[in-house]
Amino acid sequence: MRKFVLMVFALVLCLVEQVAAQGRTISGTVTEQPAGTALPGVSVILKGTTTGVSTGVDGGYSITIPANVAPESATLIFRQIGMTTQEIVIGNKTSINVSMSVDTRQLSEVVVTGYTTQTQREVAGSVSTVKAEEIRHVPLASFDQALQGRAPGILVQANSGQPGAAANVVIRGKGSLRGTNDPLYIMDGVQISPTDFATLNPADFESLTILKDASATSIYGSRGANGVVVITTRKGIAGKTRINYDVQYGFSKAPENRLEVMNTEQKLQYELQRGNPYDWTDEDLARLRKVNTVWEDVFFKTGTTKNHTLSASGGSEKTTYYLSGSLFDQTGTVPNTGLERYTGRANIESSAGNFNYGLNSTFGYSEFTNTSEANTGIATPLNAIRWSNPYETVYDEDGNYTQMVSGQPNAMQELLENKNLRQQMKAVGNIFVGYKAPFLEGLTLRTSWGGDYTGNEATAFVNPNTYSGQFSTGGSGSFGRGYNRNFTYTGTTSATYSTSFSADHTLSVGLFNEVVNTKYSAFSFTGYGLGGAFQNEAGITPGNATNGYIPAVGGAGTENALLSYFTNINYGFKDRYFLTLGARRDGSSRFGANKRYANFGSIGFSWILSDEAFFEGLTGVFNDVKFKISYGSAGNQALTDDFRSRELFARSVYAGISGLSQAQLANPDLQWERKTTFNTGLEFATLNGRLQATAEFYNSVTSDLFLSRQLSRTTGFTNLLSNVGELRNRGVELALNGDIISTADFTWSANVSATYNQNEVLSLVGDEEEMIEGLYIQRVGEPMNSLYVVRYAGVNPDNGNSQYFTKTGEITEVYDPNDRVVVGSVETPWFGGFGTSLRYKGLELSTFFSFVTGNKLYNNDRANVEHPQYLWDNLSTSMLNEWTPDNRITDIPRPGNPFRSSTTRFVEDGDFLRLRNINLSYELPQSIYGGIGISSIRLFAQGQNLKTWTDFKGFDPEVSTGSLVGAQYPALRTVTFGLNVGF
Repeated sequence: MRKFVLMVFALVLCLVEQVAAQGRTISGTVTEQPAGTALPGVSVILKGTTTGVSTGVDGGYSITIPANVAPESATLIFRQIGMTTQEIVIGNKTSINVSMSVDTRQLSEVVVTGYTTQTQREVAGSVSTVKAEEIRHVPLASFDQALQGRAPGILVQANSGQPGAAANVVIRGKGSLRGTNDPLYIMDGVQISPTDFATLNPADFESLTILKDASATSIYGSRGANGVVVITTRKGIAGKTRINYDVQYGFSKAPENRLEVMNTEQKLQYELQRGNPYDWTDEDLARLRKVNTVWEDVFFKTGTTKNHTLSASGGSEKTTYYLSGSLFDQTGTVPNTGLERYTGRANIESSAGNFNYGLNSTFGYSEFTNTSEANTGIATPLNAIRWSNPYETVYDEDGNYTQMVSGQPNAMQELLENKNLRQQMKAVGNIFVGYKAPFLEGLTLRTSWGGDYTGNEATAFVNPNTYSGQFSTGGSGSFGRGYNRNFTYTGTTSATYSTSFSADHTLSVGLFNEVVNTKYSAFSFTGYGLGGAFQNEAGITPGNATNGYIPAVGGAGTENALLSYFTNINYGFKDRYFLTLGARRDGSSRFGANKRYANFGSIGFSWILSDEAFFEGLTGVFNDVKFKISYGSAGNQALTDDFRSRELFARSVYAGISGLSQAQLANPDLQWERKTTFNTGLEFATLNGRLQATAEFYNSVTSDLFLSRQLSRTTGFTNLLSNVGELRNRGVELALNGDIISTADFTWSANVSATYNQNEVLSLVGDEEEMIEGLYIQRVGEPMNSLYVVRYAGVNPDNGNSQYFTKTGEITEVYDPNDRVVVGSVETPWFGGFGTSLRYKGLELSTFFSFVTGNKLYNNDRANVEHPQYLWDNLSTSMLNEWTPDNRITDIPRPGNPFRSSTTRFVEDGDFLRLRNINLSYELPQSIYGGIGISSIRLFAQGQNLKTWTDFKGFDPEVSTGSLVGAQYPALRTVTFGLNVGF
């Protein structure tokens, strides 16, 4: 009995002590200025401790002050992303109401790195953020194209105008000669493929964060050497359900053509002067002169764009959701090309006790109709724009396809009668569970597992009556079907501990384990001998040794995996000095047994200069000033083959007996390309935070490049992929954005970003100083992918012969490949963008331009139509200026002079300035519709790629490969009209 009484007494004492320790309770409401509406999700924290709560749907909160904290000197901190943080001393108050205003200061913004979030003032690395509203309504199927010029350091080049085509994205210059240079893309914690963005809906994005230096990317270790693009999708906000409907309709046109070809009269006259190769009679000439087909008009039509998106978001204090569905339908400017896409998204987050959990998911289905491009095939329809003679037509008088006198195929027949369709299904999603440990305040455990699945089914029908069909096996057309699927799953488990102590110190430590696995498989077949009305497998003739219609069957498969352990440590002192440390160990299946694992790390420091006492006299001009510096390493494992380190065997047949033969030597020492980067910069804000600027310098060196090392012939192989050579990218980035004028009714905003990147090859294989690869050279001391050709010196006015510069600068009429020199690089040194916005009440006009300058392009498309031996087809109008005794001053040599294409005659500047987007919008006053359940109505009209200023002779100077081979599908000039309605 005594023990029981003592136990009860002890329990009562504990309860009394616990109640006493709870101290005073403070409650209140947080609202937003100037409307006075409730502000949910605001963090209310007792300064110097980890005690804190969040406001509810009604903006209310209640926080209990521990008894060991004196309320008279205690301070509550009210903080929310995008709002001005407030600190209020409790004193003797039991109720504290707060009204928060929007924070326009640059350093208050929150940066999402994929694993963690930090405020901009804490970040020591190089990070740029593109707000989703900047690209949400841009009428492009692949969101990466809309990033052009939006942030410093990221070069985006659209290689094609076909609907859904992906762009080429490079962050701070190319760092690999043989590996891929694509950045890593992370969406809601899941690694996604950079090849099929067209089946994602950018209207679902909240923000895109671009990580550029070692401090920012080292947490991604062997995946972060080429930079990282972190995509955060939209989430629900506690409160009533918000429904939004967006719709766009528009049309597209092809851009201006700067490579003019001959009309009928010019071409016939040119042929007659060159000996009349077709033996035209006077009667023929009279008939042909009545025809003048502009093949550009034949092939380019008006494309259309339709886009519908319906979304709903909301939730309670415990559960929030975001749901959306969309339809995007775009037909190209070339017939029989287009994209039709359907997407859906569901993002749900919930909490129960100390647990929080959620699902982020999207599913999409797309149908792509494409045509061949970027080649010189005569059966490629787009080449006919340049090559088809103007005196020929698509159809004859009876409506049948004409046969071209030149022997070229009827390109429109090839385009309309042959069909290429690709159907894609894509799903990206992840589930996560988080747990706040009650036994240790500040400790959070979290696991997240997700995947990116892409499945493609492609069909290709080649009509037996077309040129391509007649040259297929058996000469009677073909039908092929192919399947491929790619699945990547990412699993990340972490433990994070955050604390503050002694009022001036904050510390966050995260430990992570991650596994990434990618598996790809493909199968295809092509059958021949099509007959009957079927345009599928039913029309295929079964193949045998007699008829020769043996089907072609193919397949492929590959897999790679990555296992990682890493940590991230952030320390802050006086909310002024911040130190970031990162370390990571990766193991990749792609590398040799001896070098499978590697270590990467970084250190970064940021200092808020504007908080120092010595800066007080300048805070009236510079409101926020931050200095940052970092150094670290990251790796590149992006080989084009997952098994380059392995000994591989292939099937062989000898004397009718199947066996194995060695196809590749093993290299157990093959390892990561390693990039080390130094970065430093200043960030500052002025005009009371309205105008922000950033200036950064970086120097990155990629060592252990993937390059082939020559082997002795006695090995049976000529080379082996190894880690040799170094490459450097060094540059400066500048960014400026903000409100130049800001009043209650009028705002004038502007933004500028500019990047200069200097690329240089530091070393190659062993003592080698250069590697010549066709038109290009990789030479120590020069930028990678330098053009290496003979310099063209024009035409000798005395005899009409081509002239060239020797290596020493003398002029000669003898073309000698030994006189080749570096004439520039196709890698772009200068690029960026700028724009402005004017807003008066609900009316807004904005424009955005992007630019590229300093790079060279080889125009093979022009070389094809300036080749005098191709006079059977159409030629450039410049050929009318050939040298003759009566026309001596020209840069086009005489007829019969040997044609040389590998000269600077066909090297052009890649400079251009493009009006990327112009948008006029009007948000109707709520007084018009406020009583019918509508919260907002916005009307807009916008133009995309409307005008390009360039001297490049072609449709589009945006060529990431450095050479315009031919068959160019130019970027669409698009105008759309749209409506946004919120409920």
